[in-house]
Amino acid sequence: MNSTTFDHRFYNDVRYSIMDEEKSLNNIKTRVEDDVSKAIWKEHGKTTENWAKYAHTHDLWYPTTIYKNNEPCAYIVNTEKTVHVKFLNERLFWTVSMVFKKENNDIMFLSEVWIRSYAGKNDEMLKDLLQDQHLVFTPKGNLSVTTETIIREPSVKIEREEKEAAHPVNVSQNWIKIPKYGEYEELLDYESIIKPGDLLKGIDTSAGPPTADNEADQSDGKDDHPWLPKDWNKN
Repeated sequence: MNSTTFDHRFYNDVRYSIMDEEKSLNNIKTRVEDDVSKAIWKEHGKTTENWAKYAHTHDLWYPTTIYKNNEPCAYIVNTEKTVHVKFLNERLFWTVSMVFKKENNDIMFLSEVWIRSYAGKNDEMLKDLLQDQHLVFTPKGNLSVTTETIIREPSVKIEREEKEAAHPVNVSQNWIKIPKYGEYEELLDYESIIKPGDLLKGIDTSAGPPTADNEADQSDGKDDHPWLPKDWNKN
């Protein structure tokens, strides 16, 4: 991605904005002050970049904001045990969220995916929300999907649907290397990580494995992304 840049400023998901350097540093300090000594923060907390480089080496909390053509498009949070990636739309609402669990020093597993769709009518994220879909994977191929649909007329209510795969799904592509500092391209290439044709192949609540006909139907649409908002990555 030739036009992609990054910094370590803080994404405010209440005000839907990227904070400036000073406010970002204050927020980072609040997040990590119980985990590091005052001496370490004094030495490594001079700038958000200084902190991010130190935190990455020591598996501590730090944020990264990704920009495409100078516009925020993703927000990554590294912690001791996880890497959390949120993709942002033009309003800085997050639309797709992925959580990777670090399994060892080299590799991590995509354990959760959230997909959100919006009505495009309200300036507040939750008041504009139409649907939340939450996928949970295990290394053994277990998969559960929870879908919450917001019904706003005549009054607000939530319709909830829960499904589990009746047989293991292919999660081989859920395993990726833990990125080195500054090397976030693979995390942003979501189509190489989230492959609906494989990941959703096992969403079958029947008692047995899928039939040959079902497999053929699912493989025909493996390049589609029916569970992603159509404009999730619109800049």
